[in-house]
Amino acid sequence: MSANDRQINKFNQMNDLLPDQLSENTELISTSLNYLSKAGYQQVETPIIEDSDLFARKGGGELMGLVCTFSDARGQRVSLRPEFTSSIIRLYIEQNNKQDIETKWSYAGPVFRYRSYGQMVLEQFTQVGGEIIGDQGPNTDSELICTAYNGLKKLGVKNPKIKIGDAKSLSKLFNTFEISDAAKQFIKSNLGNIRSGSTDQKQLVEIAVDSGLTNEEGRVAGTDAGRKTLLELEELAKDQINKPLGRRTPTEIITRLESKGSVVTKTHEFSKAVDFASKLVSINGDSNNSLDSADQLINIADLGSKFFDPLKSLLLDLENKGLPIENIILDFGMVRGISYYTGMIFELTCGNDSISLGGGGRYDKLAVNLGGSNSNALGFAYNIDAISEAIK
Repeated sequence: MSANDRQINKFNQMNDLLPDQLSENTELISTSLNYLSKAGYQQVETPIIEDSDLFARKGGGELMGLVCTFSDARGQRVSLRPEFTSSIIRLYIEQNNKQDIETKWSYAGPVFRYRSYGQMVLEQFTQVGGEIIGDQGPNTDSELICTAYNGLKKLGVKNPKIKIGDAKSLSKLFNTFEISDAAKQFIKSNLGNIRSGSTDQKQLVEIAVDSGLTNEEGRVAGTDAGRKTLLELEELAKDQINKPLGRRTPTEIITRLESKGSVVTKTHEFSKAVDFASKLVSINGDSNNSLDSADQLINIADLGSKFFDPLKSLLLDLENKGLPIENIILDFGMVRGISYYTGMIFELTCGNDSISLGGGGRYDKLAVNLGGSNSNALGFAYNIDAISEAIK
């Protein structure tokens, strides 16, 4: 058989949909968009391909390790969208929307991400979601979470649950340690590895020492050491999904080290921060017990009894809006999009929390990162393919 005669099969995990599945997915998408429309979200559409820098600015290495990026015929670096939020904010900025006017947009369509199954595989799945951009009231976080939760019930998901995290509190907690910004991002980016047990505390400290993020003196040894650190960080960056370095690239980390001359964290202080992180990510369960455990932890850090008051207010507001308190899980180890979320984070689950149906959160700094004015923003997205499987 010649090369021209060989059978050509579907590429990787791209989707073919037969009539029954297409009909089901179309109905789910239509129901979702109609529901969001009644909640005040107007539908927009954005391109499947965007300038690669759009996604690099949003999530840095954390997101770019998942993105399908290539050069077009003109040599410009472009990417298949891995999600919609970046494109929605870009559109908002280009339309010169004023930050004092609340904008609610919905969207639907395919997204593309690499997943690791022993080897990298490009997957396609369908998202439907909504974003709220611009000035907002004090209860917008709970409004968005309720919209996402009740929408799942409209789609036929039985007994959905919500895992809630708090990126803002997480950042404040890490600020209590005398460690560099690069070290903070490194620890945050590895919270998932700490939680899963794929990287223990000792291994994480060893990686930080080897990469030059920390040493006993807490100082950069010199130009040769900087070059060695750059090479080692670049080697680590080749596997961004398993060992992410946070938003900064290795070159940016080294540039910062060289410019300040003394930003390497002392190993002892770094170890303390890692130990604290390990205790923090273990807090995961019903909201009352999790808050009690978190309060005990912040007492150790001497942050005051009111530290988690905003989070407690959010939980109370959700309960007042009718969300079953038993279906709300507080998870301080949630790491989805940790590099760009600035407040609450949430994940929508079902089936003993084993099936993720979507999620979202608050990302107030994204518009500025993408070249716009400072605009409060938050949003969520459903994974239509996962929901289709969950309701069968």
